[in-house]
Amino acid sequence: MKYLGVDWGFIKIGLAVSEGEISSPWGVAIVQKNSLGKAVAKIVSIVKKERIDQVVIGKPEGKMGEAVEKAAEALRKQGLSVVLADETLSTRDAKTVMLEVGMGRKVRKDDNAMAAAIILQRYLDEKP
Repeated sequence: MKYLGVDWGFIKIGLAVSEGEISSPWGVAIVQKNSLGKAVAKIVSIVKKERIDQVVIGKPEGKMGEAVEKAAEALRKQGLSVVLADETLSTRDAKTVMLEVGMGRKVRKDDNAMAAAIILQRYLDEKP
């Protein structure tokens, strides 16, 4: 099974792919979020191109969590299989990993794809 991890941010959306349940996910893209419709269309395009089976979206607390639920529903309406996963501290953990491997400050600003990889890895680790 092929998975797409999604870190849905206010401005950018990080994406990461895993080829299967035992392989580590890797960041693939950052999508600028101009509107929900454009973001959904871009993700649908990537899912079709990459032949993704399952979309895993990190869900935060509060108002952003409501926005993520709307995005998930919009993706489901496009026929995608979508699950929501806990994203607690994924951005902080992404910054830590990027710092540990020596990525520069400019690169660390675009931490969304790494956060998506962390969300996806946690989901895969917890999956029965």
